[in-house]
Amino acid sequence: MMSKRDDGLVWMVAGGLGSMALAILLIPLRTLTPASNLAFVFLAFTIVVAELGGRSAALVTALVSGMSLNFFLTEPYLTLTIEKWDDVIAFVALLGCGLIAASFGKRRAGLSEVANRAGTELDVLKKLVDHLRAGDPLDEVLGYLRTSFGLEALVLRDSDDRILGAAPVGASPASIPETLLTPETLLPSDESRLRFGSKGLRLPGGGGRLVLGTGRDAVSLDLWEGDAEGFGLDESRTLAIAASILGFHLSRRRGG
Repeated sequence: MMSKRDDGLVWMVAGGLGSMALAILLIPLRTLTPASNLAFVFLAFTIVVAELGGRSAALVTALVSGMSLNFFLTEPYLTLTIEKWDDVIAFVALLGCGLIAASFGKRRAGLSEVANRAGTELDVLKKLVDHLRAGDPLDEVLGYLRTSFGLEALVLRDSDDRILGAAPVGASPASIPETLLTPETLLPSDESRLRFGSKGLRLPGGGGRLVLGTGRDAVSLDLWEGDAEGFGLDESRTLAIAASILGFHLSRRRGG
């Protein structure tokens, strides 16, 4: 499957080559209409590339479009020299509008990424609730959380530290995590243990413990990280919500 980086490179190449091809196709019209009119064709093409390929691809397209307009369609032809002021204005306007289109392309890409990320988070929580409603074994539920958040291991314990479930199945780390995590943020209660990776917050080196509930109904979810890059803000928030849902479900089941 093509990565975002590869997809961006494809659109950068397509935008650059497409701009040159478009200029060649418009050569028959260069004696029939001013270059300023032909610039609108390049602008439309840049907007399309910005929408589909993002900011970088749009920037490349805007720059190559301006150079192609200059080289192929403005007098003297086949040089980067411009003699007429109208053509200079058309060239500068094309570049300016292309850069504006690129900036909007970046904004749309950012909003699209946020929307996709929110959809993924909601899907994770929905599937967790479906597992719990179906009465799936705790080991299976924890396995789903482990996979969804890229964790090395999870162990669920009751108030007496007896293991209720684990992922991978049968996992029983030699030591219980000493660091308590704040349920709302997953931040260690001891700030001296804060660690960060390239994506954001990392779990403590010896694992972290989330205490869910109070008194005899309390359960503890012990977490060990599986990725040194850490959690993004949205990901850590979603994991915290998932842990709360699990704790609430267990308290209701015991109460019922």
